[in-house]
Amino acid sequence: MEDFEDFVERLREISEQGYIETHRAGNTGIGKTLEDLLGIDENNIPGPDAVGVELKSTRRDSHNLTTLFTKEPPKDERPFWGTKMVKELGYVDDKGREALKVTIRPSTPNSRGFSLDYDNTSVSVVHEEVGVCATYPLDYLQERFEEKFPALVMVLADTKKVDGREYFWYNEAYLLDGFDGDAFLRLMRDGEITLDLRMHLKESGANRNRGTAWRIMDDSRLDEAFEERIPLLGEQDASEIDSPDPSPSVPPGQETLDDV
Repeated sequence: MEDFEDFVERLREISEQGYIETHRAGNTGIGKTLEDLLGIDENNIPGPDAVGVELKSTRRDSHNLTTLFTKEPPKDERPFWGTKMVKELGYVDDKGREALKVTIRPSTPNSRGFSLDYDNTSVSVVHEEVGVCATYPLDYLQERFEEKFPALVMVLADTKKVDGREYFWYNEAYLLDGFDGDAFLRLMRDGEITLDLRMHLKESGANRNRGTAWRIMDDSRLDEAFEERIPLLGEQDASEIDSPDPSPSVPPGQETLDDV
């Protein structure tokens, strides 16, 4: 694909094919299949991947808890974090390891005593006994979001199963552009965006952290964080759709918007 117009035309060709058999079983099949059809190499490097835009795919009405990005709190804003937090506030998992893998939401503490506390400038990870474990300044989170989504193409697909195999019909796609920071913060305060801790201790005692994940409860609401929502599979000529500004400083990568 040489440019965004070529990318849109290819999306329309894929949509016209109707249901396409998955190229990989499981949740990530929707992204892998679309990657293959578009000729995008699979990798896990964050950032734009298709002619300067981040590409996300999701099953229609999946309502999965889905990853936006992973980000640890700033080093100078995490007084009770990492190994210490796992040892003192964690549990023993089914593999016999000290672990702390929980989803944290605003206001109401979860079963491990964690909650998120917001004000106008930051969001804090709070434990009912320890107090503030770490704090994320809101502009710090906004920078990460803008790095991840300078522009986003969201592709939705209907699904069906035939003889145990999943099939996708990629029949709706939008260019989301113009980040709306206030709306994103409102989603956090509304509890639509949550935080997942994903840590356990190795036999050596070292902390194995799979990345602290900011996730959205319903991926269909992600577009609320953007100012523009432009249909890509409609009647408008592809050449008339303005190309988003690319972000060449960020290397290419692609993720599915389904739960990882």
